[in-house]
Amino acid sequence: MIRVIDGEIPVEETIKSLREPGTGAILSYLGTVREFAEGKGRRGMTFQVDKADMHEALEGVRTEALQKFDVREMSIVHRTGSFGVGDSILLVVISSAHRGPALRACEYIIDRIKDLHDSWKREEFVE
Repeated sequence: MIRVIDGEIPVEETIKSLREPGTGAILSYLGTVREFAEGKGRRGMTFQVDKADMHEALEGVRTEALQKFDVREMSIVHRTGSFGVGDSILLVVISSAHRGPALRACEYIIDRIKDLHDSWKREEFVE
C-alpha cells in the first residue's frame, strides 16, 4: 500500500494492517526531519512534488522491493507539505516470515526514496 498524505502519519494503524498469522517480523521505519544537514543548521523542509507523481514513484519503489526481497507485504506512507525539525515525513512498514529479508528490504527502500528526495525537497537552513 502506498499513501501520500498531508496530515499525521497513522503509524499504529499501518503496522496493524500488516499483521497476519504467517508473519514473523514486522519492521517499521519512521523518517523525521533532522536538525542538521550538510553541516548546516536546518529550519525545515518542503516537499514540492505533485501527489500523483509521488504516489507513482513510491509505487515503483514498492514493486521493485517486493520483487527483490522475500517479504510478504509493505506499506509506504509519505507526507507532503512543509515540515519543521522533528516532524515525521516517511513511514515504511514491511512484513515477512523472517527479520532478515525485512531489514534488507527496508534499507533498500529508504535508499531509493532518499534518491527521490533530491528532486522533491527544498530545505530551509538557518542563516
